[in-house]
Amino acid sequence: MFELKNKTVRNILAISIAVLPINLIMIWYRLTQTENFTTTDMTVYPLLFGGSTIVLILLLNRFLLKDSFKTTFNSGKGTWFGDIAAGLALTAVYFAMFFLERATLMQWLPRNNPPNTELINVMIDLAHNPLLMIIWFGPVLWIGIALFEELSRTFLLKCLWNTSENKGWQITAIFLASALIGFAHLYQGVYGIISIGLKSVVMSFYFYKYRRLLPLIISHGLYDGLQFAFFIIQFQ
Repeated sequence: MFELKNKTVRNILAISIAVLPINLIMIWYRLTQTENFTTTDMTVYPLLFGGSTIVLILLLNRFLLKDSFKTTFNSGKGTWFGDIAAGLALTAVYFAMFFLERATLMQWLPRNNPPNTELINVMIDLAHNPLLMIIWFGPVLWIGIALFEELSRTFLLKCLWNTSENKGWQITAIFLASALIGFAHLYQGVYGIISIGLKSVVMSFYFYKYRRLLPLIISHGLYDGLQFAFFIIQFQ
């Protein structure tokens, strides 16, 4: 009983240190500040905060939770080839949800928010700066965004699941984590919150069943990267 309680405390502490602060700060910033991030901000911040959070999560997993990387993030059976194939399949799922949501949610929800000039400005700058484009489509996209967000998502889920083996709680944890991730994208409006929350539910259920991290990273990077590439080509 004491061991279970101690394990629960350590997992909640890990969430409170590595996951909640950066998400709550982002939500607070979007609710209280009106100034958009610049292209430099959108390039530096993912690497700075995303990279440091990745290191923090790995350290907490190793020394606070006393778990290995494989136990927490990659305990399911699989191969590199299988992970890549699964990542491509999940990318297709992402885009299927994207087009379905545009035909449903985007039509149903009120669109009172102004256009997202933050992302538009980034894409315009990338279209006219090849070096910046290489940096953004390299370390920023794959480390500061895809790896950071998927490592954070799966770490949050695993910590919540570690507190109880009850299947009902573990399913509930998926929706709680997805709600937090959705609200962290508050700058994209109500549509963005719901859309990203729904995609998080799907990806979380994939991790719940297969316990493989790489397919999530691949699909996230390809989904964001292909969208940005399409719009950059339009701007060029």
